[in-house]
Amino acid sequence: MKFGLFYQIQVPKPWTEDSESKRVWEALEQITYAEEMGYESVWFSEHHFRPVWSHNSAPDLTLAAVSQRTSKIRLGIGVVLTPIHHPLHAAARMATLDILSNGRVDVGLGRTGYPYQLTPYGSGLEDTRGMWEEFAEVLPQAWTQEITSYNGNHFKIPPREVLPKPVQKPHPPLWSACGSEETVKLAGEMGLGALFGSEGGPEKIGSLMETYRETIKAAKSPSGMINNQAAVMTAGFCHEDPAVVSTRGVELVDWYMEQQRERARLVWQGVDPSTVPPDYKGYYERDMRLAAGPHEGEPTAEQVVNKGGSFLVGTPEECIKFVESYEAMGIEQVFSLNAIGPESHEETMNTLKMFGEHVIPYFKNKEKNAGT
Repeated sequence: MKFGLFYQIQVPKPWTEDSESKRVWEALEQITYAEEMGYESVWFSEHHFRPVWSHNSAPDLTLAAVSQRTSKIRLGIGVVLTPIHHPLHAAARMATLDILSNGRVDVGLGRTGYPYQLTPYGSGLEDTRGMWEEFAEVLPQAWTQEITSYNGNHFKIPPREVLPKPVQKPHPPLWSACGSEETVKLAGEMGLGALFGSEGGPEKIGSLMETYRETIKAAKSPSGMINNQAAVMTAGFCHEDPAVVSTRGVELVDWYMEQQRERARLVWQGVDPSTVPPDYKGYYERDMRLAAGPHEGEPTAEQVVNKGGSFLVGTPEECIKFVESYEAMGIEQVFSLNAIGPESHEETMNTLKMFGEHVIPYFKNKEKNAGT
């Protein structure tokens, strides 16, 4: 089991002149400390036009700064939003980051689950899956072939030498956000690593993992590189005192859940339901229910924390149990968003300390004992 960090740079209101910049600099300090504590990767999301929830719309630039402050921790984009980028731009920027980090880059690809951040760039929901697939075909070619050309429905590239080339050979590992059965199948078939969100809980992810493990057996990649890895992204808070978990931990989960509802209220504004493509119907219906909530009978933040499974919140012992529940289904990495909204820098650093002193050593000893 490997442990990584996940960042969106969440900046709750009210804002001051240095709210954003302070959070970015705190993240840099947290990541440097996390490397000392045994974390093996850090992942930055890409989101646009979402105040409070995500203030890190140029994650490759932030990770370039991280690359100069660290020496071992891997740097992941989770994920490049393929419908609003050109694969040649992504190829060049990710290769540059790979050079700056001496070969530590992981590249996740995704479509986005809603139209709000697509329409300003001229992309429509009906095009996203095709653009995602073509992106995943172009990148390995651009990184490994001297001359690249491509003739797709969305991207048409005449013969060109794409530079620079990445340090990692044949190229940085490619991953896919996996939120639906169809995407999981495609990711497996194309040899991409799987990035799951923990909101659905172990039961849903367990089902998707079965699909992924089955389809990746016959995976094919343009470069021949198969990234047979699976990871879970979640929100995390760890404290040695159960009383703090049951108060502050619950407050942070409650804030996180309310922000999910706020997102749902924002991202489908002005969209005619009859125009939503079939492969987005599930996302649309989920968000409509979220936007209208909370509903009677839905679990409260306290119930979510006490039940476990959806968020990595608890004492070190409880966090270990959370991770083991996913380890049992074949998940190999857990990436936790520890800088949750109103959480202070000191609270985040304490979570990193708890993991570095208790959780990560537990799994390293477990692995060591299993090999003897």
